[in-house]
Amino acid sequence: MIPQKRRTDLYLFNWTIVLIAIISFNSCKDHKTISFNQDYSIDTVKMSIGDSCLQTYTTLRNRVYGNNFYCFNKLQHCIDIFDLSAKQLINQLKIDREGANGITNIEAFCVCGDSIFIQNETNYILMNHRGEIIRKISKDKLNNLIDQNIYSFFPTSITLSNFENLIFDKKYNELIIPINITDPLALKDKSCIATIDIEKETVNLLPAYFPSTVTNKYYGKLATAQILSKGDSIIYNFANSSYVYIYDRINKQTYEYNIKSDYTPNLSESLDKNANMERVFDHYLHSLFFHNMQYDEYRNLYYRIHTDKSNDKSAFNNKETFLAIINSQFEKINEIKLPSNTYPVFNIAPNGLIFVFMKGLDEDYFSYAELTNSNIYKVPSPSQANILPQETAVKNKNSQTPKKVSTKPGKAPVMTSEKIGNFIKENMIYPEYELENKIEGYVYVVLESDSTGNVISYNISEIATTTDNENFRKEALRIGHLIKQIYPNITFAFHVPFLIDNYLENHKNKVNSCENNE
Repeated sequence: MIPQKRRTDLYLFNWTIVLIAIISFNSCKDHKTISFNQDYSIDTVKMSIGDSCLQTYTTLRNRVYGNNFYCFNKLQHCIDIFDLSAKQLINQLKIDREGANGITNIEAFCVCGDSIFIQNETNYILMNHRGEIIRKISKDKLNNLIDQNIYSFFPTSITLSNFENLIFDKKYNELIIPINITDPLALKDKSCIATIDIEKETVNLLPAYFPSTVTNKYYGKLATAQILSKGDSIIYNFANSSYVYIYDRINKQTYEYNIKSDYTPNLSESLDKNANMERVFDHYLHSLFFHNMQYDEYRNLYYRIHTDKSNDKSAFNNKETFLAIINSQFEKINEIKLPSNTYPVFNIAPNGLIFVFMKGLDEDYFSYAELTNSNIYKVPSPSQANILPQETAVKNKNSQTPKKVSTKPGKAPVMTSEKIGNFIKENMIYPEYELENKIEGYVYVVLESDSTGNVISYNISEIATTTDNENFRKEALRIGHLIKQIYPNITFAFHVPFLIDNYLENHKNKVNSCENNE
């Protein structure tokens, strides 16, 4: 077990970081749209609030689920829930401070369906939307479980800092957390991720190991895994490096992709292994820092924010900030520099990305910045310079040589995002009735693959489909079923655009091509 003094020191360390971030964040002074890229823009959104709400909510303790924004109101000790469409407060979920349902503090939380998962300094807590505690799991109990198994040489500190998301995997009914190892020399061949079974209250260490980019030198707090769960995959990265890793739960293999920045170095400076706490703290705040990957289900994209190194010791967020946009094949398709003083933590909503201000902009409003894409229905294609990510498996602890991901086609060619546009043009048959009556629309098709790249499911996503026309939907699914092979263990999504002018132009080009060939 962690000594009480050390546990208190860790707690104060995390909260010091939060306080510095709150004090140092500069609010946006211009409420007009800031144009900083051809496709993306940032607007300030304001929602009227009453006396019980806050002008600002700590960025590290708010979450978007569906079209609702959940924010921890520390003064009222409740979770305020805003409707992003109506732009108003719709509920305040009161939380008891004491008693059987008591929660003294919230460090991080996530929302999944009817459940809210909360983490504080002592427990993981499962709560419903009435504020009732369903389950409370002691961190000390979990630490003791690890001490009693074959991994007893692991330190007992399985912690999640304020800068990392609390991740719940609904499919496996598990919380996924990073292993925090204090000895920099003890990382090699050790698991970097653990899962907590909610029902059994047990801990499982996954065979996903600290990579060489972390173990060959000492990086302090930057050597803690940052985690995203999606389907049967756990996607994780480390703050010190541009590498992203995917652990496949089915075949128990780990794959790596080096998603490099075009604007900054791609590896942080290391620390001396004997660095004192002040130096470790300074390194954490001011180094080149790659934040955790996030998945956008509305646009089938991934995002990663990173901040460049800063020599300004007076502020955490006085750093240049960049947003990488990544497709489902883990190809970087764009990288944009965000406006100065953008706080590097965000949520994903139907309209775009939400960055919460750390200072209120108006007395009677709760404000946040919303980054939007001017063409929300377009699935971007990667540039030719970025279509070859590194696809080499990280060496398995028990294997002798790295195993590469096979990208060779099987019986059918591998479909990728840069090919899908032409594929749709070549295969689409515009429904006759809709063509004659000038009916248009978009249908969003979602495919999923197994570990060999074979497509195993074909579905229509209602979130990004703009029409309920049955003929359009049948045709879009027919096109989807023509695709047999994509990259392994991914979700591949695309729009089938039923646009008459485009279709007629394409049909005309086909006819001309045939006549020229004759």
